Amino acid sequence: MEIQIEGKILEKLPVESGTSARGEWKKQNFIIETVEQFPRKICIAAWTNSIPVLDTFQIGEMVSVSVNIESREFNGKWYTDIRAWRIDRPGQQPMQPGMPQQPMQQPMQQPYGQPMQQPYGMPQPQYPQYQQPQYPQQPQYQQPQQPGTLPYGTPAAPQQPEGPTDDLPF
Repeated sequence: MEIQIEGKILEKLPVESGTSARGEWKKQNFIIETVEQFPRKICIAAWTNSIPVLDTFQIGEMVSVSVNIESREFNGKWYTDIRAWRIDRPGQQPMQPGMPQQPMQQPMQQPYGQPMQQPYGMPQPQYPQYQQPQYPQQPQYQQPQQPGTLPYGTPAAPQQPEGPTDDLPF
């Protein structure tokens, strides 16, 4: 997840330094004010590699800062750290080492449902045609017939016996 904050640099705090198990480190906090209906002041930390980039900006200049936000617990209290990992001028595409400085080309447009064309004259890959597997014919299930029922369990109408149906003498 990329979190990007744009604002005006209000203040640069002094550089702090120290030594840890990983070696020497430097940190410089700076304050920016967002440009919104209700502006907010945010303290952001620039660590060792980002400090030279921060030095290229002046107080009052607009910046676009990509940050990581992380919280940690120490002695029952929580502390939140906002670390800058990229500092740019707003609207500027970030420069990355080794990348050509040419505008990006538009992606190839391909009609929906058509196979993607290979760039640079590469041959189109050949895929086998999909065929539906053939399964053996399953025998049809026949429900057993019980006397006095029609198919699917429907009870048959009672049959009238021939002759008198009751034991009445009249």
